[in-house]
Amino acid sequence: MPITKQYVNCNSCSMQAICQPIGSKEQALDLTSNYLTRHVEVNTDQSSSPQLTQAIGVRLFEQEQPLTAIYAVCSGTFKLCQRTAAGVEKVVGFRFPGELMAEDALYLAKYNYSAIALGDNSVCQVFIEQFSACSKLAPELQHNLIQLLTKQSFEQQHNTQVLIGKKSAESLLVAFLLNICQRSAKHSGSATELELSISRHDIASFLGIRRETVSRLLSKLQQEQLITLHNKQLSLLCLESLKKLTES
Repeated sequence: MPITKQYVNCNSCSMQAICQPIGSKEQALDLTSNYLTRHVEVNTDQSSSPQLTQAIGVRLFEQEQPLTAIYAVCSGTFKLCQRTAAGVEKVVGFRFPGELMAEDALYLAKYNYSAIALGDNSVCQVFIEQFSACSKLAPELQHNLIQLLTKQSFEQQHNTQVLIGKKSAESLLVAFLLNICQRSAKHSGSATELELSISRHDIASFLGIRRETVSRLLSKLQQEQLITLHNKQLSLLCLESLKKLTES
């Protein structure tokens, strides 16, 4: 029997403000079909979604490409990578179900990073040119977009702050694990369980530590029975002890 893919609930998604009909229930105006495409699959089999899977690594969009759409993750995990002037690509973030991607490109008019699917994922996409045309007919859409961007900025600032000022690689890694489990909870329903599709290499790139250090610390946390990690299934076993480690 085929597995039914689970998508994040629309009410838990950051894009919700501009993906619903506007107005009252009695006089609702639904313009979403003009600018929104829901549940677009981003598959490791590139032939199944050629318009989205442009290169090895299943890239949704590339850094420096002109902005065409912003996205919300429906299922799966994406890593965000920025290429330096020297041509080195560094992981600068991750996005989980219900979170936005490419919203900063609204100001730049081009993508500030590349978004790479880690597995078979899906997104909802809002095409900016069509959205702008609809917002001229319904100015409330512009207000809702501002509300959406403000909320996203607040959440991303919080996600950055939880990692700032950590004194050791262990406290940094533990804070990261706590944060991503909490963020994925809106989809999984659990702040202590997560399918960790992120590689140790990508975690190390994002946190600015060595891959060997990430592997050693994950093994140490398992030996101390603070986490389990088996076949990419991560479980946080003792939240209080893990939170104390973030303060060390």
